[in-house]
Amino acid sequence: MSFQYPPSSKSILSFDTDSDTHKFLSFFETYLSDLLDTLDISVRDLAKHVCLNGGKRIRPFLLYNCGSGKASTDDLLKASAVIELIHVATLVHDDILDLASLRRGKATLHSKFGDYPAILLGDALFSLALELATDFPCTKICKIVSTATRKTCSGEIQQTFSKGDFSLSCEDYFSIIQNKTGELFNASCSIGSFLAGGDENLIEIVGDFGTSLGLNYQIYDDLVDTFGNHSNFGKTLGTDFESGKITLPLIILMESVTSSEKDSLHSSLKVSKQDFEFRNYLGELFKLYNIQESCVAELTKRFNQSKLIASNIPDNELSVRLLAFIESFDFKINNLTNKSDPNFLALN
Repeated sequence: MSFQYPPSSKSILSFDTDSDTHKFLSFFETYLSDLLDTLDISVRDLAKHVCLNGGKRIRPFLLYNCGSGKASTDDLLKASAVIELIHVATLVHDDILDLASLRRGKATLHSKFGDYPAILLGDALFSLALELATDFPCTKICKIVSTATRKTCSGEIQQTFSKGDFSLSCEDYFSIIQNKTGELFNASCSIGSFLAGGDENLIEIVGDFGTSLGLNYQIYDDLVDTFGNHSNFGKTLGTDFESGKITLPLIILMESVTSSEKDSLHSSLKVSKQDFEFRNYLGELFKLYNIQESCVAELTKRFNQSKLIASNIPDNELSVRLLAFIESFDFKINNLTNKSDPNFLALN
């Protein structure tokens, strides 16, 4: 690929971690914008609409922190763009599947321009990511990226085929979201460690941390979709229930109810999702069986497992950085402990 970004001064990696990361992510926004300017004019504005609209940049954050101080800034920027482009491509396609109208506080691509342009734009972003990955002199990064992309798509396919399957177990659910979300987190951490010259053992441990964190982040996102406050999030909530996705709250409910309640739910969920009385009944069961509390407890347990993996990373400086990042989620999880009605009650 002919696109080249002028290498940033190495000095931006020599400050304290918080300052370094903030500055790197600022550089990354410029890098990504310049990269998208190289696209054909027919797709450039569509790509900027979805790529430059205020994402959290968690994957570039992880990649940078796993590689900072040892990898070149240019390589970290390029690899971060590869990962973020793949992530955004999956969001574009996911919004179509979920019939979501908002993403990051703005109209989703398909709701604004139609499904066909959105599907093709997602494909174009996948292609751009893989093209950019070939700029690296070895095939290792292409291998990591292509494997993660394949598994991410497998997770999306698994989830699509499991829609409406109310016999889905927690183990099935965790397997789906490990592919759907965990693998790209794994790739972010693994690539950062590889670019920093980590040995195979370190790359594997750091990748395992990424997988664990990604799985937990998806659980958190699914809980936000069910229990989050609409005013605090810039996206459509309640879409999982509306689109038939079976996520942790409904799985735990199905495992908690009596046999007669389960039979009633199985039949009603297939035909009565739009019925207001049924939604109220479902909401009462959520409260009766403390589903919100059970979900938060499961998420807390799994985040503690991520903390354990991070604490065992042999690179002490990296271990400390990743532990600090996980602990930033404690506040987010605590917000989910505030009792609230499930969001499907508010959907029409």
